Amino acid sequence: MANMDFIERGYFEQLFNMGSGYVLDFTNREFQEFVYEKIQIDVYARYPGLSKAKILRSIIAEHDNVTVGKLLLEFMRYMQAKGLVTDEVRDTFTKCAEIGNRLIGKKFPPKQSRPTPSVKPISPTIDYNMFLKELVDISNCSDTPQSRGYALERYLNKLFEAHGLEPRGSFKIVGEQIDGSFLLYKEVYLLEAKWTNKKIDKGDLVIFNEKVSSKSGFTRGLFISYAGFTDEALATFSHGRTVNTILMTVQDLSIALERKLDLTSVLWKKVRALAEEGNFNKSIFDM
Repeated sequence: MANMDFIERGYFEQLFNMGSGYVLDFTNREFQEFVYEKIQIDVYARYPGLSKAKILRSIIAEHDNVTVGKLLLEFMRYMQAKGLVTDEVRDTFTKCAEIGNRLIGKKFPPKQSRPTPSVKPISPTIDYNMFLKELVDISNCSDTPQSRGYALERYLNKLFEAHGLEPRGSFKIVGEQIDGSFLLYKEVYLLEAKWTNKKIDKGDLVIFNEKVSSKSGFTRGLFISYAGFTDEALATFSHGRTVNTILMTVQDLSIALERKLDLTSVLWKKVRALAEEGNFNKSIFDM
C-alpha cells in the first residue's frame, strides 16, 4: 500500500472529484488507456465492475509508493494540460503535488512565504532532456553508420524500457535478423532501426512489412529511419498490400522528446491513424 494517510487520500479525492465515482472528466475508455499507458495496468481486466473512483482507490491500496505516486502525478499533469487547475482547487493541487513527489522520492520545493498565482508544473517521470542529449550525441558521433545503428538500437531499448514497453534487444531466427521488439498495450511490435544517410526506399519497407506479417495476424511493426523515407515509398508502399507497419524518423523522435510527449501516446496515435485512416506515417506535427 502507498504510504498515504486518510487526510492525504482525501486531498486527492477532492482534487479528482471522486465522490461521485468519477475521476476528473475521463470516460471509461480514456481512463483505461491512460492508466495502462502510465503504469501498465488494465484496470477493467483487474477490477471488473468497479467505478473509476473505486479502481483508483484500489490501486492506491494495493501498489507501492512509486507506482501510485507516478500515476497521481500523471493525473495532475493531465489536469494542467486540460486547464482544470482552477483557483478553487489550487491549494489542494499544491498539497497533492507535495504528496505525489514525496511518494516517488523527489523533494518538493519549499513553500512560498506568500501564495503565488501560478502552479508549479508536475515534472514528468521520464528524463526527456537526458534522452534528447543522448540522441544528439549519437547524431554527432563520427563512427561508421553501422556503429551508429547499433548505438541507436541500444538507445531505443533504453528509451522503450523507461516507458514500460518491455523491449527485447536484437535477435535472430532462421533466415532473419530482427532489430528488436516491444509491447504496446499488450500487442507485440517488431522493430527495424536504420541509421544511414540514404532515405529508406519502398523495397526496404515491403521486406520489413512482409517480415512482420509473416509472424501472425496480430504482430505489427515500427520502422525508424534516420534519413527518412523516399517520396516513392510513402506514395506507393500501401498499394496492393496490407500494411502492418508504422513509420517514424529520428527527427520525429527528437521533436517528441523536445516537446516532452509521451512515447507511448505518440506510437498509439500512429497506430490508430493506420487502423482508422490507413495512414502509416502520421506526422508528429499532427499530434
